Amino acid sequence: MFERSYTIGSDPELFLINKKTKKVVSAIDKIPGYKEEPYTEGLPKGFGLQTDNILAEFNIPPVQSEGDFVKHIEFMKNFIKDLAKSINPNLDILCQASSKVPAKELVHPQAKEFGCDPDFCVYTSGPNEVSSAARTNLRSAGFHIHVGYPNNNIDTSLKMLLYIDAIVGIPSIIYDTDTERRSLYGKAGCFRLQPYGFEYRTLSSFWIANESRLKFIWKQVIFDLYCFEHNTSIPEPAVVMETINTNNVELAKELITRYSLIHPSNKTPE
Repeated sequence: MFERSYTIGSDPELFLINKKTKKVVSAIDKIPGYKEEPYTEGLPKGFGLQTDNILAEFNIPPVQSEGDFVKHIEFMKNFIKDLAKSINPNLDILCQASSKVPAKELVHPQAKEFGCDPDFCVYTSGPNEVSSAARTNLRSAGFHIHVGYPNNNIDTSLKMLLYIDAIVGIPSIIYDTDTERRSLYGKAGCFRLQPYGFEYRTLSSFWIANESRLKFIWKQVIFDLYCFEHNTSIPEPAVVMETINTNNVELAKELITRYSLIHPSNKTPE
């Protein structure tokens, strides 16, 4: 199907919530692991767990099938849920783009730390502005997609990012209706280069809430790679930026129809 052998991985973030109070709680001191030393005890090879700001963050190993992609993310969601409930039976996971967090959950110094490394915008080639969220109680959760391929190089990765932003990013705003996260993170074309390829950082944790959404994103990523290899037509960069950064659903629908941006067999996510 493809000229290259691709792998797809992810390191999603999610909130913890107290279902009794209906308030988000900090994962600090509840979820083990740190950026420098992820928690791996009892986890299969290639999986890891840590806290990032007040969020729980995990990673899965790179895969080449939809089944493994969905299975691995669901496994880690359940692992975190069980871990949280072992501390307090009222705790659960919350997969959404952003949330206002009670001030008492933001006292820890880590709750004021944002981003260990800068990320970049594929359209400007410059770094994205550092979030000012430390001055607010808004926090956001991302669903980062990692694409690996052999003999990767910067020029190819940057071109692939244009395709993934059009084919994954544009359809995403129709279903993920959160309008606050992009004041912090996740603007159009947000990425980091990696030794194996690149990391696409525009999507939110909304997409890991259930298997239907995960399957939708997987199919769109695969469709994106197909379109990239066949050099199909996609919207102009300025239009993609405007559509995603302004959450312009009507323009997104128009572009999807005009450029056939959704895989024909993909189903509307639940």
